[in-house]
Amino acid sequence: MAQSDGQAQTQGALNRMILREEVLQICYWYQGEGFGDLYAPDTLQPFLNNNRAAIQAALRSLQEGGYLEAASEAISAYRFTEKGRKEGGRLFAGEFSDYQRTGHGECAAGCCDDEDHSECGDDCTLH
Repeated sequence: MAQSDGQAQTQGALNRMILREEVLQICYWYQGEGFGDLYAPDTLQPFLNNNRAAIQAALRSLQEGGYLEAASEAISAYRFTEKGRKEGGRLFAGEFSDYQRTGHGECAAGCCDDEDHSECGDDCTLH
């Protein structure tokens, strides 16, 4: 049975939202692994099951939402805003919580900076 135009549009919107969340999670992981703090389609593509154009569209959408800011026009690179880093950490922690064990005094939600837990959300066990 073929999808209607409305179903296809809904599915397309859902796929774009999922990709945006995946991109935020990959950026958070990428930075945490020490690979850098600049995110471009070519650097993220090996970790995502999407083409370069879809990843670029997700990065632009995240920039429009205030999660990323342009870092380099020449290479279409972005970096986290504070909002984006926190949301990326929250999404990453939620997605991989079963696989991670934090050390004593570490924030499992990814929302804390060192000893400052004043901005923590409800998922943080340290505040």
